[in-house]
Amino acid sequence: MASTHTVLPFDLNGQRFALPARQVIRVLQALAILPLPAAPAVISGVCQVHGNIIPVMNMRARLGWPPAPPQPWAHWIWLRGSQRELLLPVDRTDPVCQISSELHPVTALQGSNATVRGVLADGQGLYLLQDVDAFLSQADEQQLGSALAAHAHH
Repeated sequence: MASTHTVLPFDLNGQRFALPARQVIRVLQALAILPLPAAPAVISGVCQVHGNIIPVMNMRARLGWPPAPPQPWAHWIWLRGSQRELLLPVDRTDPVCQISSELHPVTALQGSNATVRGVLADGQGLYLLQDVDAFLSQADEQQLGSALAAHAHH
């Protein structure tokens, strides 16, 4: 049965994704990243946004894709997960929209690196709906917490 999903669509590496709009704080222009020693591989570093230190998620690394050179025109999505806020650099975002679609499960894609809650379909095509809370594994969260704590002491 179809339901309405309010999402922020975005493109990364030629693929169409979407995020639940309720977890999006705002879309920003590209920022300078400060590397964070001892952070998990899926974290590119940290940025300061409105006085807050926020980790930068490397979704390409999470999905096993090769790195891409930084693009000054890229969009960065500032997200709020249940554990923490994250910045997610993407190639492009579209305006927030409503998609009336059944959320199709993607059990074939589910694995240790899966961040997909399901697939949404509309007249524009298919969107992989992301699970913000799956971006970081429990081990990633612990490693990131330790790296941030160590950084705070320097």
